[in-house]
Amino acid sequence: IQSTESVSITMTVVAAANAVLGGWLGKLLVGAFAFLGTVRYGAGLYAWRATEKLERPTYTVIQKLSDGVELRRYDPYLIAETTVDGQGFREPTSDGFRTCAGYIFGKNKSRSQGTNEKMAMTAPVRVSGSSSLSNGSEKMAMTAPVRVDGGGKKKKTKVSFVIGSKYTLKTAPKPLDRSVTLRQVPSHVLAARKFSGPPPSDLKVERERQRVEKALRDAELQPADDETLVYGYHDPFITPNLLRLNEVAVRVKGV
Repeated sequence: IQSTESVSITMTVVAAANAVLGGWLGKLLVGAFAFLGTVRYGAGLYAWRATEKLERPTYTVIQKLSDGVELRRYDPYLIAETTVDGQGFREPTSDGFRTCAGYIFGKNKSRSQGTNEKMAMTAPVRVSGSSSLSNGSEKMAMTAPVRVDGGGKKKKTKVSFVIGSKYTLKTAPKPLDRSVTLRQVPSHVLAARKFSGPPPSDLKVERERQRVEKALRDAELQPADDETLVYGYHDPFITPNLLRLNEVAVRVKGV
């Protein structure tokens, strides 16, 4: 989906071409852009459909709160996790994403055969951590989700991928990159809110967390800690933003 600025530039170029060359080049450019737009949207729709079929952590919705917030009880699941320098939910995660993706796509050693094993993709990518807008309080949490966790004077972010349910800690391939660790996330309760769009900025995450916290207050509940979890279910490059699913979640106290 082109931005308003890109569309404006495109129309300016076409108008200039029409004025100079009598319109035929402008029509050719319009046709070319329309074709590329159709291909782009088709590829994005295919990517969205493929991602919708990926395995995800299982959960039960135990209560629907105000403003579209769900109270969910998650079953245990495995993650491959790495820690990177930086604080926030967008900028620091690219290195962590590549590291975890490397493990999933074969930078590992099978425990049974001793060879590299390409594993099935899952969703979401999970990021758990603190916003760069925060006041220095320690926050953590991602596979799909990707997980980001920040804290201390030198902020750190944890990024993680969910590992398919066919594996256990004893059978999952061993990471060849020492910065990748495997661990099981225990059963837990989250308050989560869905929204569409590109990978969210720190400001967007803060605003979504505030909406989640308000829904919890309305239900006479409260967060278990200041950790914020951000889940991204679709790729940020091909899938149209309108179809991209994101979630912001917090753990819930006493449920």
